Amino acid sequence: MSFRLRNLAGIAGACLLAALSFAPAQAQEKFTSLTVGADPHFRPISFVNESGDIVGFDVDFANALGKHLGIPVKYEGMAWDGIIPALQARKIDAITNMVITEERQQIVNFSDPIMQQSIIAVVKSESDKKPVTLNDLKNLRTGVMVSTAAAALLAKAESVEPVTYNTVVDAYNDLMLGRLDVVVVESVNGSFIASHQFKDKLHIVEKPLSDDVKLNGIALRKDDVEGLRQINDAIADMKADGSLQAIAVKWFGNASSIPQ
Repeated sequence: MSFRLRNLAGIAGACLLAALSFAPAQAQEKFTSLTVGADPHFRPISFVNESGDIVGFDVDFANALGKHLGIPVKYEGMAWDGIIPALQARKIDAITNMVITEERQQIVNFSDPIMQQSIIAVVKSESDKKPVTLNDLKNLRTGVMVSTAAAALLAKAESVEPVTYNTVVDAYNDLMLGRLDVVVVESVNGSFIASHQFKDKLHIVEKPLSDDVKLNGIALRKDDVEGLRQINDAIADMKADGSLQAIAVKWFGNASSIPQ
């Protein structure tokens, strides 16, 4: 082969390699099964019942999601502060109920919203029935669970230095023991705890601490592109056939927490 032909062949090969390097990556495959991670101590989203089984809104939602997708679902409890690392390490495939924030969107993809809630204050029933504002928390012993939307709100509040807990259960226990004046938490959990687990002992402050409504979605790895489309289609079907609303009514008493 002449030098000119060899040169042309080299140029053609280089062009082919360049074209391949800039070609779009192959789309991710759809999920054929789902391993889901969750905090097992966050009633009524997910918690361990007297039989030792994890139950709650999120468990029912994950199972219904699997039925709509036509795939099996495995549900695992794990520490909330390590749940995103577990997702990234592929120990789980999804976190089926997580508050959507700008910070989290930098490292995971979120599905369309499946829940909406606000951040509220929970106090003991014998406390004065008066509003509690973010500014009031400067002078109150405040507890909050780490790595939550409630914790993120308090982190931005001036001069508020809360006691942090790995589980919200520990925060409520310290509130009952008089070690705290208030627990700041997402409304779905706070409302359930005050009306069920600590009925007549705790109550929620009616006005939320912020006007900002928090939206929850399913967190997935950034590279699960096709899986995200697959899950969003299933969420749309669940809203359309009423199955998502029915799960909310079962656990919350109404479907007001389900976004349209």
